[in-house]
Amino acid sequence: MEAFEDIKISTKKDIIIEGLMKSNGVYLIVSQPKVGKSLFALQLANSIANGKPFMGHEVLKPSPVLYVTTEMCNSQMKERCILLDIDFNHKNFFAIDCKDSMSVNLMDIEYQVKEFAEDYNGKVLILDMLKDIDFGVSYDINSYQDVAQKLMPKIRTYANKYNLTIVLVHHMNKSGKTLGSTGFDAVVDGIIRLNKSTYDSSTIKMETDSRFFPSICDYLNKDKNGVLTLSPDGIEDYINPSLVYLIKLVIIRKSFDTTIGELIEDPKLFCTPTQLGKLINNNRALLANDGITFKEYRTSKGRMYHFEYHEPSLDEND
Repeated sequence: MEAFEDIKISTKKDIIIEGLMKSNGVYLIVSQPKVGKSLFALQLANSIANGKPFMGHEVLKPSPVLYVTTEMCNSQMKERCILLDIDFNHKNFFAIDCKDSMSVNLMDIEYQVKEFAEDYNGKVLILDMLKDIDFGVSYDINSYQDVAQKLMPKIRTYANKYNLTIVLVHHMNKSGKTLGSTGFDAVVDGIIRLNKSTYDSSTIKMETDSRFFPSICDYLNKDKNGVLTLSPDGIEDYINPSLVYLIKLVIIRKSFDTTIGELIEDPKLFCTPTQLGKLINNNRALLANDGITFKEYRTSKGRMYHFEYHEPSLDEND
Protein backbone atom coordinates (compact mmCIF):
# COMPACT_ATOMS: atom_id res chain seq x y z
CA MET A 1 0.00 0.00 0.00
CA GLU A 2 1.29 3.46 -0.94
CA ALA A 3 0.15 6.90 0.05
CA PHE A 4 -0.78 9.06 -2.91
CA GLU A 5 2.08 11.50 -2.29
CA ASP A 6 4.58 8.61 -2.38
CA ILE A 7 3.49 7.24 -5.73
CA LYS A 8 6.06 7.95 -8.44
CA ILE A 9 5.12 8.79 -12.01
CA SER A 10 6.93 6.94 -14.79
CA THR A 11 9.76 8.98 -16.30
CA LYS A 12 11.15 9.13 -19.80
CA LYS A 13 13.69 6.51 -18.72
CA ASP A 14 10.85 3.99 -19.07
CA ILE A 15 9.99 5.08 -22.62
CA ILE A 16 11.66 3.52 -25.66
CA ILE A 17 9.85 5.57 -28.33
CA GLU A 18 8.12 8.81 -27.35
CA GLY A 19 4.39 8.46 -27.79
CA LEU A 20 4.57 4.84 -28.95
CA MET A 21 6.40 2.34 -26.78
CA LYS A 22 7.43 1.80 -23.17
CA SER A 23 9.96 -0.62 -21.65
CA ASN A 24 8.86 -4.10 -20.59
CA GLY A 25 5.73 -3.92 -22.72
CA VAL A 26 3.98 -6.16 -25.21
CA TYR A 27 3.01 -4.57 -28.54
CA LEU A 28 1.27 -5.65 -31.74
CA ILE A 29 1.95 -4.63 -35.34
CA VAL A 30 -1.03 -5.73 -37.45
CA SER A 31 -2.12 -5.42 -41.05
CA GLN A 32 -3.65 -7.45 -43.80
CA PRO A 33 -1.28 -9.46 -46.04
CA LYS A 34 1.10 -7.65 -48.41
CA VAL A 35 0.83 -4.26 -46.72
CA GLY A 36 4.42 -4.35 -45.44
CA LYS A 37 4.39 -5.50 -41.80
CA SER A 38 7.83 -7.07 -41.95
CA LEU A 39 9.36 -4.07 -43.69
CA PHE A 40 7.74 -1.82 -41.11
CA ALA A 41 9.11 -4.03 -38.30
CA LEU A 42 12.63 -3.84 -39.78
CA GLN A 43 12.41 -0.05 -39.91
CA LEU A 44 11.24 -0.07 -36.30
CA ALA A 45 14.25 -2.23 -35.41
CA ASN A 46 16.54 0.18 -37.26
CA SER A 47 15.25 3.17 -35.30
CA ILE A 48 15.51 1.45 -31.92
CA ALA A 49 18.93 -0.09 -32.57
CA ASN A 50 20.47 3.02 -34.11
CA GLY A 51 18.64 5.65 -32.06
CA LYS A 52 16.97 7.23 -35.10
CA PRO A 53 13.51 8.88 -35.06
CA PHE A 54 10.70 6.52 -36.01
CA MET A 55 7.89 7.99 -38.11
CA GLY A 56 8.23 11.35 -36.40
CA HIS A 57 8.71 9.92 -32.89
CA GLU A 58 11.94 10.30 -30.94
CA VAL A 59 13.72 7.17 -29.74
CA LEU A 60 14.53 7.92 -26.10
CA LYS A 61 16.03 4.59 -25.16
CA PRO A 62 18.06 2.99 -27.98
CA SER A 63 18.71 -0.70 -27.54
CA PRO A 64 20.00 -3.73 -29.42
CA VAL A 65 17.16 -5.61 -31.15
CA LEU A 66 16.68 -9.35 -31.59
CA TYR A 67 14.57 -10.22 -34.65
CA VAL A 68 13.05 -13.71 -34.89
CA THR A 69 11.46 -14.41 -38.25
CA THR A 70 9.70 -17.31 -39.90
CA GLU A 71 8.90 -15.21 -42.97
CA MET A 72 12.36 -15.02 -44.53
CA CYS A 73 15.84 -16.44 -44.06
CA ASN A 74 18.61 -14.21 -42.73
CA SER A 75 20.11 -13.62 -46.17
CA GLN A 76 16.72 -12.49 -47.52
CA MET A 77 16.31 -10.23 -44.53
CA LYS A 78 19.71 -8.66 -45.15
CA GLU A 79 18.77 -8.06 -48.79
CA ARG A 80 15.60 -6.30 -47.63
CA CYS A 81 17.61 -4.18 -45.23
CA ILE A 82 19.86 -3.09 -48.07
CA LEU A 83 16.78 -2.09 -50.12
CA LEU A 84 15.50 -0.17 -47.10
CA ASP A 85 18.89 1.53 -46.72
CA ILE A 86 19.25 0.03 -43.24
CA ASP A 87 22.67 -0.70 -41.82
CA PHE A 88 23.14 -2.28 -38.41
CA ASN A 89 26.48 -2.33 -36.66
CA HIS A 90 28.25 -2.46 -33.30
CA LYS A 91 26.34 -5.62 -32.32
CA ASN A 92 23.08 -3.72 -32.11
CA PHE A 93 20.98 -6.10 -34.22
CA PHE A 94 20.71 -9.87 -34.08
CA ALA A 95 18.55 -12.28 -36.07
CA ILE A 96 17.43 -15.85 -35.56
CA ASP A 97 16.56 -17.56 -38.84
CA CYS A 98 13.57 -19.87 -38.41
CA LYS A 99 12.26 -19.82 -41.95
CA ASP A 100 12.49 -23.58 -42.39
CA SER A 101 10.53 -24.27 -39.21
CA MET A 102 6.78 -24.80 -39.17
CA SER A 103 6.77 -23.08 -35.80
CA VAL A 104 9.29 -21.67 -33.35
CA ASN A 105 9.28 -22.89 -29.77
CA LEU A 106 10.61 -20.15 -27.51
CA MET A 107 12.21 -22.79 -25.28
CA ASP A 108 14.39 -23.86 -28.23
CA ILE A 109 15.82 -20.35 -28.65
CA GLU A 110 15.75 -19.31 -24.99
CA TYR A 111 19.51 -19.62 -24.57
CA GLN A 112 20.01 -17.18 -27.47
CA VAL A 113 17.44 -14.78 -26.00
CA LYS A 114 19.19 -15.00 -22.63
CA GLU A 115 22.55 -14.27 -24.28
CA PHE A 116 21.05 -11.31 -26.16
CA ALA A 117 19.58 -9.85 -22.97
CA GLU A 118 22.47 -10.48 -20.59
CA ASP A 119 25.60 -10.23 -22.76
CA TYR A 120 24.47 -7.46 -25.12
CA ASN A 121 21.98 -5.65 -22.87
CA GLY A 122 19.28 -6.11 -25.50
CA LYS A 123 15.85 -4.78 -24.61
CA VAL A 124 13.62 -5.38 -27.65
CA LEU A 125 12.51 -8.71 -29.13
CA ILE A 126 10.53 -8.71 -32.41
CA LEU A 127 8.63 -11.91 -33.26
CA ASP A 128 7.59 -12.09 -36.91
CA MET A 129 4.97 -13.77 -37.07
CA LEU A 130 2.81 -14.43 -34.02
CA LYS A 131 1.03 -17.40 -35.64
CA ASP A 132 4.34 -19.26 -36.00
CA ILE A 133 5.51 -18.88 -32.38
CA ASP A 134 4.97 -21.66 -29.84
CA PHE A 135 4.86 -20.04 -26.42
CA GLY A 136 4.63 -23.35 -24.60
CA VAL A 137 0.92 -23.01 -23.87
CA SER A 138 -2.08 -24.38 -25.74
CA TYR A 139 -4.65 -21.73 -26.67
CA ASP A 140 -7.47 -20.98 -29.09
CA ILE A 141 -6.66 -17.77 -30.96
CA ASN A 142 -10.40 -16.99 -31.18
CA SER A 143 -11.02 -17.38 -27.44
CA TYR A 144 -10.89 -14.20 -25.36
CA GLN A 145 -10.29 -16.22 -22.21
CA ASP A 146 -7.43 -18.21 -23.75
CA VAL A 147 -5.70 -15.12 -25.14
CA ALA A 148 -6.15 -13.06 -21.96
CA GLN A 149 -5.56 -15.75 -19.35
CA LYS A 150 -3.20 -18.22 -21.02
CA LEU A 151 -1.23 -16.62 -23.84
CA MET A 152 -0.59 -13.07 -22.64
CA PRO A 153 0.48 -14.01 -19.10
CA LYS A 154 3.00 -16.40 -20.66
CA ILE A 155 4.36 -13.66 -22.94
CA ARG A 156 4.56 -11.14 -20.09
CA THR A 157 6.35 -13.64 -17.88
CA TYR A 158 8.91 -14.12 -20.65
CA ALA A 159 9.28 -10.35 -21.09
CA ASN A 160 9.80 -9.82 -17.35
CA LYS A 161 12.24 -12.71 -17.05
CA TYR A 162 14.64 -11.12 -19.53
CA ASN A 163 13.61 -7.46 -19.08
CA LEU A 164 12.37 -7.24 -22.67
CA THR A 165 9.82 -5.34 -24.69
CA ILE A 166 8.20 -7.84 -27.05
CA VAL A 167 6.77 -6.76 -30.41
CA LEU A 168 4.47 -9.27 -32.10
CA VAL A 169 3.85 -9.04 -35.85
CA HIS A 170 0.37 -10.34 -36.64
CA HIS A 171 -2.44 -10.32 -39.20
CA MET A 172 -5.71 -8.43 -39.50
CA ASN A 173 -8.93 -10.16 -40.49
CA LYS A 174 -11.00 -9.12 -43.51
CA SER A 175 -12.95 -6.57 -41.49
CA GLY A 176 -9.77 -4.72 -40.50
CA LYS A 177 -9.57 -5.99 -36.92
CA THR A 178 -6.84 -8.00 -35.22
CA LEU A 179 -7.06 -11.64 -36.31
CA GLY A 180 -8.49 -13.79 -33.54
CA SER A 181 -10.07 -12.77 -30.27
CA THR A 182 -10.59 -9.15 -29.25
CA GLY A 183 -8.50 -10.18 -26.26
CA PHE A 184 -5.38 -9.25 -28.21
CA ASP A 185 -6.35 -5.58 -28.39
CA ALA A 186 -7.51 -5.59 -24.78
CA VAL A 187 -4.42 -7.01 -23.08
CA VAL A 188 -1.43 -5.65 -25.04
CA ASP A 189 0.16 -2.32 -24.10
CA GLY A 190 -0.11 -0.90 -27.58
CA ILE A 191 -1.13 -1.76 -31.11
CA ILE A 192 -0.07 -0.32 -34.45
CA ARG A 193 -2.50 -0.90 -37.32
CA LEU A 194 -1.37 -0.50 -40.91
CA ASN A 195 -3.97 -0.11 -43.67
CA LYS A 196 -3.25 0.26 -47.37
CA SER A 197 -5.28 2.77 -49.33
CA THR A 198 -7.72 1.27 -51.82
CA TYR A 199 -6.83 3.98 -54.33
CA ASP A 200 -3.12 4.52 -53.81
CA SER A 201 -0.92 1.56 -52.87
CA SER A 202 1.88 3.94 -51.85
CA THR A 203 -0.25 5.42 -49.05
CA ILE A 204 -0.38 3.58 -45.73
CA LYS A 205 -2.56 4.67 -42.85
CA MET A 206 -0.88 4.11 -39.46
CA GLU A 207 -3.15 4.12 -36.41
CA THR A 208 -1.87 3.53 -32.89
CA ASP A 209 -3.72 2.78 -29.67
CA SER A 210 -1.90 2.59 -26.36
CA ARG A 211 -2.46 2.23 -22.64
CA PHE A 212 0.02 5.00 -21.93
CA PHE A 213 -0.08 7.44 -24.85
CA PRO A 214 -2.78 9.27 -26.85
CA SER A 215 -4.08 7.53 -29.97
CA ILE A 216 -2.43 8.64 -33.20
CA CYS A 217 -3.41 8.54 -36.87
CA ASP A 218 -0.68 9.29 -39.41
CA TYR A 219 -0.21 8.70 -43.11
CA LEU A 220 2.93 7.08 -44.46
CA ASN A 221 4.34 7.02 -47.96
CA LYS A 222 5.83 3.77 -49.28
CA ASP A 223 8.37 3.99 -52.11
CA LYS A 224 9.15 1.29 -54.67
CA ASN A 225 11.61 -0.41 -52.30
CA GLY A 226 9.13 -0.53 -49.45
CA VAL A 227 10.68 2.31 -47.47
CA LEU A 228 8.01 3.97 -45.32
CA THR A 229 8.29 7.64 -44.46
CA LEU A 230 5.97 9.98 -42.61
CA SER A 231 3.98 12.17 -44.98
CA PRO A 232 4.59 15.93 -44.54
CA ASP A 233 2.20 17.89 -42.32
CA GLY A 234 -1.14 18.44 -43.96
CA ILE A 235 -0.48 16.13 -46.89
CA GLU A 236 -3.12 13.71 -45.61
CA ASP A 237 -5.72 16.27 -46.65
CA TYR A 238 -4.65 15.84 -50.25
CA ILE A 239 -3.87 12.14 -50.36
CA ASN A 240 -6.60 10.91 -48.04
CA PRO A 241 -8.44 8.27 -50.08
CA SER A 242 -11.78 9.13 -48.50
CA LEU A 243 -11.50 12.72 -49.70
CA VAL A 244 -10.56 11.56 -53.19
CA TYR A 245 -13.52 9.19 -53.27
CA LEU A 246 -15.91 11.87 -51.98
CA ILE A 247 -14.78 14.26 -54.71
CA LYS A 248 -15.43 11.61 -57.36
CA LEU A 249 -18.83 10.82 -55.83
CA VAL A 250 -19.96 14.46 -55.89
CA ILE A 251 -18.74 14.91 -59.46
CA ILE A 252 -20.82 11.89 -60.55
CA ARG A 253 -23.98 12.82 -58.63
CA LYS A 254 -23.73 16.61 -59.26
CA SER A 255 -26.16 17.65 -56.50
CA PHE A 256 -27.47 15.66 -53.54
CA ASP A 257 -28.28 15.69 -49.83
CA THR A 258 -26.86 13.17 -47.39
CA THR A 259 -25.70 12.56 -43.83
CA ILE A 260 -22.25 11.54 -42.70
CA GLY A 261 -23.73 8.21 -41.64
CA GLU A 262 -25.09 7.56 -45.13
CA LEU A 263 -21.72 8.41 -46.66
CA ILE A 264 -19.91 6.08 -44.26
CA GLU A 265 -22.12 3.21 -45.37
CA ASP A 266 -20.06 3.17 -48.56
CA PRO A 267 -17.27 0.63 -47.83
CA LYS A 268 -14.82 2.58 -49.97
CA LEU A 269 -14.80 5.49 -47.54
CA PHE A 270 -11.73 4.80 -45.46
CA CYS A 271 -12.50 6.52 -42.14
CA THR A 272 -14.89 6.90 -39.21
CA PRO A 273 -17.87 9.33 -39.17
CA THR A 274 -15.96 11.74 -36.92
CA GLN A 275 -12.92 11.66 -39.21
CA LEU A 276 -15.03 12.18 -42.33
CA GLY A 277 -16.88 15.16 -40.83
CA LYS A 278 -13.59 16.75 -39.85
CA LEU A 279 -12.08 15.97 -43.25
CA ILE A 280 -14.95 17.65 -45.11
CA ASN A 281 -15.00 20.78 -42.96
CA ASN A 282 -11.20 21.17 -42.89
CA ASN A 283 -11.00 20.98 -46.68
CA ARG A 284 -13.71 23.44 -47.74
CA ALA A 285 -11.23 25.50 -49.77
CA LEU A 286 -9.73 22.44 -51.44
CA LEU A 287 -13.18 21.12 -52.39
CA ALA A 288 -14.21 24.55 -53.73
CA ASN A 289 -11.08 24.61 -55.87
CA ASP A 290 -12.29 21.35 -57.44
CA GLY A 291 -15.75 22.80 -58.08
CA ILE A 292 -17.47 21.33 -55.03
CA THR A 293 -19.47 23.37 -52.54
CA PHE A 294 -21.50 22.19 -49.57
CA LYS A 295 -23.63 23.53 -46.77
CA GLU A 296 -24.92 22.00 -43.54
CA TYR A 297 -28.43 22.07 -42.13
CA ARG A 298 -30.39 20.15 -39.53
CA THR A 299 -33.50 17.97 -39.97
CA SER A 300 -35.24 15.26 -38.00
CA LYS A 301 -32.65 12.86 -39.45
CA GLY A 302 -29.87 14.90 -37.89
CA ARG A 303 -27.19 17.02 -39.54
CA MET A 304 -27.45 16.98 -43.32
CA TYR A 305 -24.96 17.99 -45.99
CA HIS A 306 -25.98 19.40 -49.36
CA PHE A 307 -23.25 18.92 -51.99
CA GLU A 308 -23.10 20.53 -55.42
CA TYR A 309 -20.59 20.25 -58.24
CA HIS A 310 -19.93 22.87 -60.93
CA GLU A 311 -17.23 22.37 -63.51
CA PRO A 312 -14.36 24.66 -62.39
CA SER A 313 -13.59 25.82 -65.91
CA LEU A 314 -17.20 26.96 -66.41
CA ASP A 315 -17.08 28.93 -63.15
CA GLU A 316 -13.97 30.73 -64.36
CA ASN A 317 -15.69 31.70 -67.64
CA ASP A 318 -18.65 33.08 -65.73
